[in-house]
Formats: sequence, C-alpha cells, structure tokens
Amino acid sequence: MRNFYVFIVIILSITGYGQNVTTILNSPDADIDDALALDSKGNLYGSNFVGDAVYKITPSGEVSAFVTGLRNPNGLAVDSNDNLFVAEYSGAAIYKYDSDGNLLESFPLGDDVPSGMIKSLYKDTVIYTDVRDNAIKELLPDGTIKVLYEGEPLSAPVGLAFDRRGALYIGNFGDRAIFRLWPKSGKLDYVATVPDSGTDFPFLAFIAYANGFLFGTNYGEHKIYKINPRAIDDVTVYAGSTNGSADGDFSEATFSYPAGIISNRSGSELYISEFSGVGNVRKISRRKKRCEIDIELKSYPNPVSDVLNIAVELEEEGNFDIKIYDLFSRELVFESQEVYDGDDFLKTVSVEGWRTGLYKLEISKGNCKRYKLIIVR
Repeated sequence: MRNFYVFIVIILSITGYGQNVTTILNSPDADIDDALALDSKGNLYGSNFVGDAVYKITPSGEVSAFVTGLRNPNGLAVDSNDNLFVAEYSGAAIYKYDSDGNLLESFPLGDDVPSGMIKSLYKDTVIYTDVRDNAIKELLPDGTIKVLYEGEPLSAPVGLAFDRRGALYIGNFGDRAIFRLWPKSGKLDYVATVPDSGTDFPFLAFIAYANGFLFGTNYGEHKIYKINPRAIDDVTVYAGSTNGSADGDFSEATFSYPAGIISNRSGSELYISEFSGVGNVRKISRRKKRCEIDIELKSYPNPVSDVLNIAVELEEEGNFDIKIYDLFSRELVFESQEVYDGDDFLKTVSVEGWRTGLYKLEISKGNCKRYKLIIVR
C-alpha cells in the first residue's frame, strides 16, 4: 500500500504579543489595595482592605465609592446578573449588592473569617476562603454554607482562580503554596510554591488564571509570578523587580506591593492593585505585533498511529520550540527545545500509548507561533 503524505509549505504571518504596563488609577482618596472584580460591562471593582469601601472604576476611567461602611472589605465576586458580592473580613459576613450599589442580601457567616472569593464556574453561587478554618466554602443562594475542602495543606488560603476545565486553584497566603481542587471529587493536588527571598512582606496575595497559566502576586518581592499548572513548581517571574511605579514595557515596569490580580475574559489584560497606600491600580495589556517568518513545515503521516515526523525549515538560525497538546484533556503531551542550524531538521515523535483523537502541534520561535492539527488513531 502506498503511503500518503501531506506537505504544507507556508509563508507565515504570525501574531505575537508584546506587553505594556499602565497606571489606570493613582488616587490616595480611592485607595484600592486588595481584591479586584470585573463585571460584564467592563467595570472594575476594588476593595480597600485597610479602609471601609469598595470602589468602582468605569471603562472610561471614572472612579466612585460603590459602597462604604464595611469592616475590612476583602474578596469580591460578580454573578451573571452583575450583582457584586463583598466579603467582610472582620465582620464575618458576605454582602450582595446590585449594579447600582443597593444592598440586596446579607449572609452572616458565624465564626468564619472570609477572605478570597470567586463566582462558581457553572452556577450563580460564590465560593470563598475561610482563613480561620483553612477551608474552601460555597455560599448557596439560601445562605446555606457547603464545605468543599477543609484542613491541611491549606493554610490561610486567600487566592482563588478557576481554569477552563473547572479545576479550582487555591493560594495559601503565608507559605505561598498553590493547590488544585477538583470540586466534584474533592481531590486536592499540589501545584507550586511562589518563591520569596526573605522580604519584609513574604505573602502570596491573590491569583488569576489567563491563557492556560496562573499569575500570582507576592507583596514583598514586588513581583508577579507566572505559574504553569501543568507541571510541578514551574514558576517564573512574569513582571516586576524592585519597589516602584514605573510604567512601560512589562519587562521594565515596577510594582509596589502588588496585591489583587484579575484577568479580563479574553486574557488580554491583567489588572493589579497595590498594597502601598497610594491607591495605584495597574494594567498589563497584551498588544499585538506581527512576526514575518518563512517556515517550511512538513508533518506526516496525518492521521498518525505510530511515529509522527516533523520537518521544519526556518528563514533564520536559532532556537525554537515544539509542543504537542491533547485537545481533549488540554494537557501538554510532548515538549522539546530544538536548534535550527540552517540544515534540514527532522524530529520524530512516538505517539504510542496516546489516546485516539485530535492534537495541536505548536512550533514557536520567540513570540511567533504556528499551529497545526494532528489526528492520532
């Protein structure tokens, strides 16, 4: 039987991303120093933990006190109707407000000390951290509290973030460890620990999920860390270096005690509050830029059942990466860093033991990426 091979020769125009930091709020009178939340209209809400207010920033930049008179407002969450939930850290309560700031419901929490909060992924309930019981709890509409997980290794949990598969990531405040909780099974997995060099404020504040990665803020390091949830302890510095407030390219921008962090729905923007007392709120925006690269890509056979051949020819020499993802589980199943030296390049990858289905082949050089669909049978 003759083998059938598919060869694709492409002159690629690939979109990469640069990232830029801007200060969108600088107001000691509206000191947003803690949790952040976004509603469907792009309004940004921020807590003033050392004060008594939650502030609102409209997409046009208008700032107002959304609600006042709270006792250490902490975690925030927005439901599908743009109602805002506020965790009152020192008041052992969660409050629900409509989009105009009118109080709709109050939920007393007994002896709980609520901190971080997030909307449930598939329903209109909120999940909050209880730093007293080292627990993750769900607040149901009737005020009933459901315990999702309690006890070690959680230790003063604060940060919460969902990925697209429904896994809930939890960040410990004190030891900066991050765990993954599967709500249906109650299984808890260790993911990573955000480092600290012995600073004056060595705490993991909040976490966010965007584009397949977690992002966590470390107060004392003045840094934002990027965490790969598909590996163990795969943590890198994403932005920040020394204490400061410099805007510009995210590789040079500085932060002052970064605290709250949240991503917009598309993952193109990250918002960061600062526990510095000056009321700064920062935004990291991913701006598109074009990469023009000539690549000759050959991958065969496709469908593949035993060995996949990946032939690459680049316009210029240098390092490039090959990654293959299982589109069903979204897991990275193969990764390799290669060097192109101008000669013919061929990489063979065994797919023995891989599940039948669709896979994404990714070739990347710098910020430029090329994808191709692979069928394993």
